[in-house]
Amino acid sequence: MNSAGIQDPRTRPENAQRPSYLFSGLIKCDCRGRSYTVINKTRYGCVVAQNKGNAICTNRSTIEREVVEDRVLTGLRDSLVHPELIATFVEEYRRALNADAAQEKATRDVVQVERKITGILAAIEAGKYQPRMKGRMAELEAGKFLLTDFLSQSPEPPAFRLPPSLTDLYQFKIRKPSSALRNPAIKIEATEALCGLVSEIGMIPNEHAPNGHHIELAGHLAGIL
Repeated sequence: MNSAGIQDPRTRPENAQRPSYLFSGLIKCDCRGRSYTVINKTRYGCVVAQNKGNAICTNRSTIEREVVEDRVLTGLRDSLVHPELIATFVEEYRRALNADAAQEKATRDVVQVERKITGILAAIEAGKYQPRMKGRMAELEAGKFLLTDFLSQSPEPPAFRLPPSLTDLYQFKIRKPSSALRNPAIKIEATEALCGLVSEIGMIPNEHAPNGHHIELAGHLAGIL
């Protein structure tokens, strides 16, 4: 806080735990399971090897932060466009639409039943009562109860509509440039979403692998559905 009493945004409580980079806290060294951290603003390295030496961890390999992000995002993208996952997405979307349609029909039916009940009551008030109206009213009231009970127990319908080319749209969204996720305006939301898909990013040093590392992803990739 400065002399004018204005708190620096960087020290506000709501900003204290926000990650600095896209995969902060998820990247682990394979040899000890310790964190890979940004050691010079541009490269990741094993924090234990850097701070405590070879006696604890011999992994002195480093890798550019943007390279890790690009490779992980590419791996996620390729996993999410797997035909089986796309088929699951389309099926779940179809079920959501069917549930939405069932709710809309039940809502329309409730309106129709209420109109019929109102019509019978109006006829009775006009002196046009007939014995069969009693049984009909009971049927309508029972039907209304079942419909309203169904609506009360159904989840809210999805508030979106997608065009018929659902598979193509899904693939297009997943294949959007990874640079979009580095946009500061959505970085926090993107990081939270990615943490729901990836629980750990394992860094395995290997001189023959691209950038000197194999990268293994662990987590629930299908969670995006």
